[in-house]
Amino acid sequence: MISHLFPIDFSLLYLSISCPFLLSPENKSKKYWYVLLFFIFCIRKQKKISLLHSDRIRAKYKDVVIQCCASGGRANWGMLRGFDEFWVSDNTDALQRIYMQYGTSYFFPAIAMASHISAVPNHTVFRTTSLKYRIDVAMSGRLGMEIQPKNMTDEEKALCKKAISEYKEIRPVVQFGDLYRLVSPYDNQGLSSIMYVSEAKDKAVFYWWKIANFYNVHLPLVKMAGLDANKMYKVRELDVIDNKPLDCEGKSYSGMYLMEHGLEMPYTNEVDWGKKTDWSSRVLYLEAQ
Repeated sequence: MISHLFPIDFSLLYLSISCPFLLSPENKSKKYWYVLLFFIFCIRKQKKISLLHSDRIRAKYKDVVIQCCASGGRANWGMLRGFDEFWVSDNTDALQRIYMQYGTSYFFPAIAMASHISAVPNHTVFRTTSLKYRIDVAMSGRLGMEIQPKNMTDEEKALCKKAISEYKEIRPVVQFGDLYRLVSPYDNQGLSSIMYVSEAKDKAVFYWWKIANFYNVHLPLVKMAGLDANKMYKVRELDVIDNKPLDCEGKSYSGMYLMEHGLEMPYTNEVDWGKKTDWSSRVLYLEAQ
């Protein structure tokens, strides 16, 4: 309808809204400004209507978990008043989600960041990542499932069932704890790492993802953060698939040691030969003794 009233190149209009400095002066006609103002007016009215509807639905269904999503993702502070979570992106590839969720965490908390375990090959980038890797990435946000149980093996179902149970245990720390960004995926160090620490500093969840795979690669030792230097923390790995436990499994370390030295993480998962992949990740649960 708008195009009939104002015959204008809407690609230019979109470009001007996104990057107005890129549009040349000759394209900025009076007609263009009328359409731009009308376009902005429509967006503002739509947002007000959306807020009214979400407020009404939220008031009526207080106990229903509602996700804010709009064809690919919807991260909006104002809209979150009527929703419990938002969809970060339709791209659920675990590797790219590490980058996306790392950046998103600067503005939004984990409790609102929907992070789902999806099928492979991924429907957006067609990458095949291990199920454990997908689980470990999804558990760093608001865990969900985006996968058909009928297409899963019994072993895969068991691993996901175990992951859901373990996530419920760490959920208070992940969703309400303090976030510490340890290694950024954008620093090109071959890994990314974050951790959540409870307010009382008695519990913490440490995440470690290998994001590059090269023969004889050397990855930096990750120092933890946010712990109580004087407390002793017992280590327990979650989402375990290895045939043998980590060297740190069940052992206790001082907060000072973990923050000044860190723990060695194996670069691969020790599984049967037929189950080996080039993806490696770890999730450690730390509890003060």
